[in-house]
Amino acid sequence: MRKRFLVLLTVTLTLGLLQPIATAAPKPGTVCKKAGQTSTSAGIKYTCVKSGKNLVWNKGVVVKKPTPSPTTEPSAQNKNLLSTDSRITPLSALTPIQSCKTEDMTPDYAWGGKIFHRNGFPRPEISVAGKKTAKILVVPMIFKDLPFREEKIQRAQIFSSDVDILNEVIPRIKESFKLLSVQRFEVEIDVLPKSQWWVFDRDNPFSGVWGVDNFSTLMEMIEKEKPDFNFNGYDTFAFITGNGLPGQMGLGSAQASFQRVKNSQSGFMNATLMVGSLANTTLWVHEFGHSLFSFEDLYLFSQASSGQPIKLGELSVPSKWDLMSDSTKVSLLGWNKFLIGWLYDSEVRCISEQKSTIHYLSNQGTSNDAKLLTINLAPGVTLAAEAKNASGTDKGLLLYLINTHINHGEGPILTQNILITKGQSKSWLGWQFNVLDSNEEGVLIEAVKTDIDKFVPPAPRPKPNQNNPDPETSVINVTRGDIVPNGSLKGRATWNVTGHESYRLYVTAADDFQKVYFETGIVNDSRNPLVVDITGLVCNKELRTVTMFYSKKNGEGERKVIESRQLTNLPCP
Repeated sequence: MRKRFLVLLTVTLTLGLLQPIATAAPKPGTVCKKAGQTSTSAGIKYTCVKSGKNLVWNKGVVVKKPTPSPTTEPSAQNKNLLSTDSRITPLSALTPIQSCKTEDMTPDYAWGGKIFHRNGFPRPEISVAGKKTAKILVVPMIFKDLPFREEKIQRAQIFSSDVDILNEVIPRIKESFKLLSVQRFEVEIDVLPKSQWWVFDRDNPFSGVWGVDNFSTLMEMIEKEKPDFNFNGYDTFAFITGNGLPGQMGLGSAQASFQRVKNSQSGFMNATLMVGSLANTTLWVHEFGHSLFSFEDLYLFSQASSGQPIKLGELSVPSKWDLMSDSTKVSLLGWNKFLIGWLYDSEVRCISEQKSTIHYLSNQGTSNDAKLLTINLAPGVTLAAEAKNASGTDKGLLLYLINTHINHGEGPILTQNILITKGQSKSWLGWQFNVLDSNEEGVLIEAVKTDIDKFVPPAPRPKPNQNNPDPETSVINVTRGDIVPNGSLKGRATWNVTGHESYRLYVTAADDFQKVYFETGIVNDSRNPLVVDITGLVCNKELRTVTMFYSKKNGEGERKVIESRQLTNLPCP
């Protein structure tokens, strides 16, 4: 019995020694033994510190408990389930992408038989398509009546210099290219040093009226006064003037061209000409679209020259979607991005004869998903589809036709006016498109070949002379034109024009073409220059001036129409 008691006592004592020893919390200011010693009690950590000649406990600090990182599973909302939908047709069942890289059937022909495919493949050698960067040189030009100002002056509500405006717009141009390309392309912009600015002992020779060729004048100036200028080292040149003063003649024009020059390794230069309008960022980008990438104008020349809205039924030029149609928009269609390498081959899906296919098209530039569906209808003709913003947060499907048998300025790309949204269908040119589903990032669609309203390829056009550019067939030649205020509610039109025997000039409201404020009627007059005084105008209203030149008297023969909106918001007397 005594032996059993001793064993039990031993076990009890042993278990007691294994329990943690509870110690009283140190009291701040009481003596401790070793500097740096710590003791934690009730969530407060005390430290032994030296105070005078003694070691004492400090007041302690609260110990923060570590917060565990939340581990959450990605929700269905964070996943783009449509992009991985099992119904999507695999790449192996599609047409090779090369079949949808259609040729431009109305290319430009230049000296030496060079061919420039502006709206198709292959891309011109002169363009920077497929490259990651481009170099631009800005060349300021100074005229007697149009300096490139370094000093600040008051223009409307803005107090600035031309140099200020240029320095402000250059970063915006650079950022626009980064935004459009989703960081796949950028530009480097240099400005010719002030000591090398082009100074001319003459007044500004350029016209601010749409349709007047200013590049011919510029090339004559280069040949006569700048024959030794070096055109190497840059992908494009931007020749610019100052912004001038409100109402000054010869301002507001922007053009781009490809010209033959002497001091260039290639024998050519790509260039833009900005006569005023320096602060208009998207106008710069539009013109660089021509000179850097050989893009076509996607607006209608007939509408630009006459000002008359042109109705195309359920179709329209892509003014909402592409800055080559509307230079106020900072956007490009997927087709134009594909032409210049901003959409990779892996981001474009191609079909031709498949009966039914399903595709997910993303509107997110940074995603790796497909962004453009192309259908080869005929040589040089492509039907395209891509996701665009619809109502709310979901995307809709934009359909458009690229018909390279149509010249630029005549509607080579036409878009459907209405996006197709979830649950809707559209039959067009032998194909039916069904939007199966959509989300914030894109659309899931089905493309079904129907052969209903099938596209009929146009007859092939005869190719122009490949040794020289197409000759100008018009007998009427306008080299300069300006329409500017000239007194209270008056204006003056001045034209350098040849080949005409009669003209007509009238002024209407810009928003109501039936409201006519001034009309000359048909006037038999072949003078050059031609000056017309305009009266009877109104203040604080945008006006539209239309000038018509005829190759014969009494308004007969060939007609050339030029529209201008230089007269606008005239001050009230």
